[in-house]
Amino acid sequence: MIEYELPRVVAVRHVREHVLWLRFADGLEGEIDLADGLRGSLFAPLRDPRTFSEVHLEGGTIAWPNGADWAPETLHDRVRAANGLPPQSFDDGKDERDAHIASMPEISRFFGIVIHMLADEHNPPHFHAQYAEHAVSVTIRDGVVSGRFPGHALRMVLEWGELHETELLANWDRLRNGQPAVPVPPLE
Repeated sequence: MIEYELPRVVAVRHVREHVLWLRFADGLEGEIDLADGLRGSLFAPLRDPRTFSEVHLEGGTIAWPNGADWAPETLHDRVRAANGLPPQSFDDGKDERDAHIASMPEISRFFGIVIHMLADEHNPPHFHAQYAEHAVSVTIRDGVVSGRFPGHALRMVLEWGELHETELLANWDRLRNGQPAVPVPPLE
């Protein structure tokens, strides 16, 4: 199986205007100006520096009270660039990973997110979620995420996983015992 770690923001501080200081779980830290990315209706309120300053951590990235969030891999690349470092690829092996996930039995589908589980995979018990070109692996008991996913979709996947932990663990056992997976209700 192919896995990669999604960058995780572990600290954020508003510096001034649209500038934030960020630290990531891998130790990378620095300041970035996000003014050029505040486009569209969701980000329009954040053009006001007072509203922008309401930034907080949420699900390993940054978010604001109006529901806007920012992909942690993009933030990571911006901080790397601000520090004079080359961008880091999080898509190495993407085609192979996508083919692997597509071969797995589908157990649920909601809001454009497809959930898969495979019998002959490594422990701990986990499932895979795909959303457009993004994919993650999520451990069932503790919700540890590996992969790349937009914040709003990841929140839905984690909520769904928490709601259906018992069914997911039962499916893990079924698949490990050579039985077919049972569909799990979607998030509504």
